[in-house]
Amino acid sequence: MRAALVHQGVLYLSECAPRSPHRSAVTTLVRGIWREYPDQARSLLRNRIFTDGPLSPACEGMIKVAAKRFEVLSPIEWEARFAGFHGTVQTLTALVPDTEGHTFAPKDLPIRELLAQLRHQAEGYPAVTAALVDPEGRVLIGSWNRTARDRSAHAEVNLVEAWFGQHNVPPPQGSTLHVSLRPCAMCAAQILALAGDPGTLRVVFYEEDPGPASKNSCLVPGTDLWHKAGSPAWQAWLADS
Repeated sequence: MRAALVHQGVLYLSECAPRSPHRSAVTTLVRGIWREYPDQARSLLRNRIFTDGPLSPACEGMIKVAAKRFEVLSPIEWEARFAGFHGTVQTLTALVPDTEGHTFAPKDLPIRELLAQLRHQAEGYPAVTAALVDPEGRVLIGSWNRTARDRSAHAEVNLVEAWFGQHNVPPPQGSTLHVSLRPCAMCAAQILALAGDPGTLRVVFYEEDPGPASKNSCLVPGTDLWHKAGSPAWQAWLADS
């Protein structure tokens, strides 16, 4: 699968990242633009994103949160539009995880206190934090959002990228992902990529999201994106419910 957009005579192009389940071509394109062109990202991502394959829930969520609109082209339409492109081509590839959006240092704190402590490093509103805990209760990684500078840099996205960047395998079976706010559609799909098999990872969130961002996601049974993701059997719940 490929993804592209054109802006002022420049073609921004990406392909699926090999051996990176969390990195679709669309994700690579959107994340790459926010990371490599932060001052121009908002204007660049107002342009239509073209792909030559069906969008996954992760792609749809990424576009909804951090871009604008998309169009799926057939392979023939893709070649007709881009094969003879006259102009500059900027190829975007999977990037090194953002070292400012996560920490691998385990914290000997109750999970609520850890999430609250990580909020001090968050940039953007609302401040959202996340922590991955193994079956023995050890904190494997914590993360926070940096959306003041990058609309795609949600806490869960930063955590997933950092985890795969370090380990390139799903977390231990029976681990729990704790998130301070119910994940949005983009983050829910990233969590699905993190788990591989959703039955192996528990998801606990500590506050409901009052906005629409989390209402249609692959974490919510019965929604469009849940069906598109294959109706995953999640173990997900609101803390203390």
